[in-house]
Amino acid sequence: MSTFEDQFGKTFYLKKGRASKRQLPIIGLHGGPGGTHLNIYALTWLQDQRNVILYDQIGSGLSSEIPLKQANIPNFVRNLDNLTQHLELDQFHLFGTSWGTTLALEYFLKYKKQKKVASLILQSPMFDTSIWKKDASKLIKKLPLRHQKAIHHCCEVGAYDSRVYREAVKYYYSKHVYRLKSRPDWVPTPVPNAHGDSIYKYMWGPSEFISNGTLKKYSCLKELSKVNIPSLIICGQHDESTPSSGYLFSKKIRGEFKEIKGGSHSLLIEKPEETLKVIRKFLNQVDQTKDML
Repeated sequence: MSTFEDQFGKTFYLKKGRASKRQLPIIGLHGGPGGTHLNIYALTWLQDQRNVILYDQIGSGLSSEIPLKQANIPNFVRNLDNLTQHLELDQFHLFGTSWGTTLALEYFLKYKKQKKVASLILQSPMFDTSIWKKDASKLIKKLPLRHQKAIHHCCEVGAYDSRVYREAVKYYYSKHVYRLKSRPDWVPTPVPNAHGDSIYKYMWGPSEFISNGTLKKYSCLKELSKVNIPSLIICGQHDESTPSSGYLFSKKIRGEFKEIKGGSHSLLIEKPEETLKVIRKFLNQVDQTKDML
């Protein structure tokens, strides 16, 4: 276990692989907000070619708790930059999943002039809350009628702790968030995450399709055209971050788009080999292009 300390407290990080002059390191940003690095642990399988750095964003997992008022995009961006400085990284690839794509994009935009980010790999992106909610509404309409009714009624009255709502959420998640029946043996034992749920509810809301937190009006659509580095967007076939929206985003950033068949939102657990094959190919192409310059 490794940690570094900044103005927010201690940040846990994991570093795998060996440094390489030809293959830049990759930093992985987990989802949530309030998740942990374990949901993207399969990124460490890239360690045969490059350094892989995963970390628990400040406030969640093995990192220090922070007051909820400090849980905002500028502070998460600052915490990530503190990590890059601690590790003395001049340039790297940046991977994000779900909320992690929001953080990745915001970090890139903040430090664009420094040319620290060589490429963006954005899996199941969240770039606009209104689009996310519209996609969720379309997916909800495909659920069994009893779950549709439970979601609509409970959302109207705020009954997020009711049994029927929790059952409907569980069914939705089983279709569009995590489709496996159990956790694969290769995924490490879950780490303590005592405060992650509070950050999730504060910034996002009570469930994946209800956003009433600080991100409820978030949008960076106008910023996507400012991306001027190689970029890859990946979505699962059944993803709550729908392939149609992912394709739209890829056009705005003039990047590549790939859909992983049979997968949903948790691609690096559900479909690690297929997803990493796409990522590995993209990274190698970017690194080779860099060497030719």
